[in-house]
Parts: sequence; structure tokens; C-alpha cells
Amino acid sequence: MQTYLIYPQLFLFAYDRQVPGSEGGNGKDWDALRDRLQIHPEANQPGDRDYLFRNPDGQGFYLRYGVGDTQSLMVALMPHSDETCEITLLSRFRHTLDVSANLGKTWLILGYVNSRSDAVHFQAAHAAYQGFYPSKSVPAFHSSKLLNCSLFEVRESPQDWQNSDQELEVIIICICPSKSALKRVADLYFEWLWLFLDRHQIWSAYRTSQLIQKALEEQGIFRSCSILPELPELMRSSPAISLQNLSNLQSQLAQNLGTLAQHRAGLEALETQRHTLSSHLRDYEKRLQRIQEQLQEEMATSDLKVWVEFRDYIAPQYQGELEQQWWGFKMGLLSREQSLQELAAVLKRAEMKERDRRLENAIAAAAMGVGTTTASAISLTQALSKLSPPASRDEFTPTQLGLNYGLVLLVSIFLGILCAGVSWRGLNRWRSPQ
Repeated sequence: MQTYLIYPQLFLFAYDRQVPGSEGGNGKDWDALRDRLQIHPEANQPGDRDYLFRNPDGQGFYLRYGVGDTQSLMVALMPHSDETCEITLLSRFRHTLDVSANLGKTWLILGYVNSRSDAVHFQAAHAAYQGFYPSKSVPAFHSSKLLNCSLFEVRESPQDWQNSDQELEVIIICICPSKSALKRVADLYFEWLWLFLDRHQIWSAYRTSQLIQKALEEQGIFRSCSILPELPELMRSSPAISLQNLSNLQSQLAQNLGTLAQHRAGLEALETQRHTLSSHLRDYEKRLQRIQEQLQEEMATSDLKVWVEFRDYIAPQYQGELEQQWWGFKMGLLSREQSLQELAAVLKRAEMKERDRRLENAIAAAAMGVGTTTASAISLTQALSKLSPPASRDEFTPTQLGLNYGLVLLVSIFLGILCAGVSWRGLNRWRSPQ
């Protein structure tokens, strides 16, 4: 069985971001592709030069481009001759060029048929998709026009991703009515390299924001009950009530301050994605405008609908959701900060009152202890004098006097300390918080 495409070409646009802590991202995978295509090793270095190659699968060119922590790869593969090819060719091309890319990939299938009929173009695009993915059913196409060519796009959305490691993949099929039109479309490849990069950056920022939100919600950071449930009652009641559970409230405050730090870090991460999305949306708009200017004299044959829709509707929707999400989390952070500041103020007053209470109890207990010591010393001295009254002062030696009164002093101090301790415990119990 043959495809409806003559001289089918496959372009791969792959985008990879360096992940902190990893070694070169998916660079080794890209190096392996370079070796499979038998390209000179110097192509490993990102630059603006493309390298031509020929291998048993076909011929094409290879280009790597690096900006900051992001690397872009563009590879084109086409048959050796201008002819109608077997339907399995596109699937073979895909397996040859398939590499990993954490920001995602865009596949562009180019080819032509000797017809301007939209129905024929649609049929050819349908067959091309089946040739590209023989094991999948053909999904719905988003269609538009480019230089009298029919442009069909199959795109996933971040909501369709099932796990955090899944790559976003976009498939574009361009069916041209002639070989000259195909060549004119292919000449725009360098503009596509940047246009598709901005799209993948926008998708990545939006999806990352959803993963951040999901992770924080799983930690309970944005549940209202994660803030101290006792706080409203504390605010409405007398500050003295907080004395009853002072230690517990202090522990809860410390835990909530830790949660507050996580909340703040999550909001900062979300704000980074917010700025990333906005920045790349502006870049996308400029790049699309540049393409439209290049096609200005031919705009009657080009509506670029699928890319204009992304600029006018899809990306702004992502941006609006992210902005709303960021604003809600920011207000939640401010509310939590205010609540914890109020709680900290209540606990500070409670701690001061507790210190005052303990100081008063300590003074009272000390006074009782001193009084007990004094009274005991007087009483014991008098009792000792009555038990053995001296006939004369000369009968007592200094040693005997020292022993007698030393014993009285020690017993008095012991009784005073005992009384102070009992008083301290009693006062703390009787004058405890309500």
C-alpha cells in the first residue's frame, strides 16, 4: 500500500531543558542520534550551523542550538529521490529520529500531492498519520492554510498528561499542492524552530504550575484547616484562655510557621512559572508576527489559523488560569501570615502574663519561706533555752553555743525551704489559669 504523499519529509523539533543535578539532560540521547545518522562529532556542540547527512533511510540535515539552560534540536529526514513512497517510510523515519526531550517535541510531516482539493489533502494527511503511527487511530485534526498548503495539527494539552515524566508531543502535517509550494514551506524551518520552542515553553510553564499546585495541596498547605483551628476562638475570647494550653499552642505555632515557609516557597515557584509563561507568550507573538510579515504578500493563501488560535485563545487561557491560581495562593499566604501574626501576639501576651504570674508566685513563696525561717529560728531558740536554762553564762562554751544555734539555723532554713516549696506548688495550683 502506498501513501498519497510524494516526497514525504519528516522534521523533528525537540526541546530539552537542563535539570539541576542531572548530567547534561538528554544530551547523550541526542549524541546517539548524531552517531546513528553518521554526522561529524563537532555537531555535538550547539550552534547555528546545520550538518548534511546521508544514510540508508534517506538524507537530511541536523542542527543543534543552545540558549541558556535550553537546547533545541532540529533534524530533517527525506527520501533519496522525489517519488511516492511506501506508507511504512514515515514510521521508519520516526523510529530513526526518536529521542527524549523533557520540554517536548513537535513533528512536522511535509509532502505534496498533485491536487488543490481540500478533500484530497485531508485524505493524504489521514494516510500520512497512519503511516507515521500505524498502531494508532487517527485523531481529530485542527486545520488551517499555509501558502495554499493544507496544514493539520494534532496536539495534546498539559491536562492530558498522565504523569510528570510524560513528554508533550505535537504532530503537524502539511500537504502541499506542488513541489514548489513544498520547497517554499520548508524554507521557513528556522522560524518554526523558535516558534515551536516558545509554544513548548508556554506548555511547560503551565504544566509545571499545575504540578506545583498538586504537590502543595497534597501536603495540605492550602487547606484552610491547616491553619490553627483554635485561632477564631482565641481571637474572640479573653487572652487568659490561651494560658491553659500555652505549651500546645506554642508547638502548633512553630509547626504552622514551617508550613508558612513551604507556602511561601511554593508561591515563589509558581511566580517563576507565571513570568516564564508571560515572557514566552510575548516571544511567541513576536515570532508569529515575523512569519506573517514574511508572508505578507501571500497572506491571501495563508491564515496560519492553528498558530493564531494558540496565540489568541489557548495560551491566554493558560496564562489566565495561572494568574488566577497565583493570585489565590498569594491571598492565602497573606491571610495565613496575618493569622499567625495575630496568634503570635496572643501567645506573647499569654507568655508575659504567665511570667508575671510565676514571678508573683515566686515572690509570695519566698516571702513565706523567709517568714517561716525567721519564725522557726525564734521558736526553736526559745524552746532550746527553756529545755536547758543555764545557771550562768560561764557554763556554755563557745563550741556549745555554736552547735546549738547552728542546729537551730539549719532546722529553720530547712523548714523555710520546705514551706516555700509547698507554697510555690500550692500557689501555682490555686492561681493557675482559668
